[in-house]
Amino acid sequence: MPARLIATLLTATLCTAAMASEQDEDHDLIGNMVSLQYFSHKLDLSIRARNRELVDFYAHEIEETVEATTEIAEYHGKPVGKLTEDMLAPAFERFERAMDDEGGDWNAIDGRFGEMIDACNACHQATEYGFINIRRTDTNPYMQSFESIDE
Repeated sequence: MPARLIATLLTATLCTAAMASEQDEDHDLIGNMVSLQYFSHKLDLSIRARNRELVDFYAHEIEETVEATTEIAEYHGKPVGKLTEDMLAPAFERFERAMDDEGGDWNAIDGRFGEMIDACNACHQATEYGFINIRRTDTNPYMQSFESIDE
C-alpha cells in the first residue's frame, strides 16, 4: 500500500476519532445537564416537603452528576468542567454542609440549595448560555409524592 494512502487513511481515522470524542463530550454534557435539572427539581420538591430521606437520595445523585461534569474538558470551546469545579461544586459542598452541620435546619438547607441554582445560572452566564435560566418551582410534574411516608 502506498505511503500516501496510508497517511490519508491514518489522518481520516484520527479526525473521525477526534470528532467522535467531541460528540461524546457534547452528549455527556447535555445528558448531565438533563440529569442535573431532573434531580435538582426532585431535590427542591423534597426540601419543600422536608423529606430528609429523599433529600439525601437526590443530593447523592446530584453529587455524582457534578463529579462527572467536572471531567468534561469543554463544550463548544467553553471549559465547562473547570467552571463546574469552580462554581457548582463549591455551592454543592456548602449545601452538603448545611445538611450535616446544621442538624436539619430546613431554612439553611433551602438557602444553600438556592445558592446551587444561582451557581448554575452564573455558569450559564460565564459560558454565554445565559438564555438557559434555571428557576425554582413548586409544581410537581412527577407521578410521585414527596411527602415522607412516615407522616
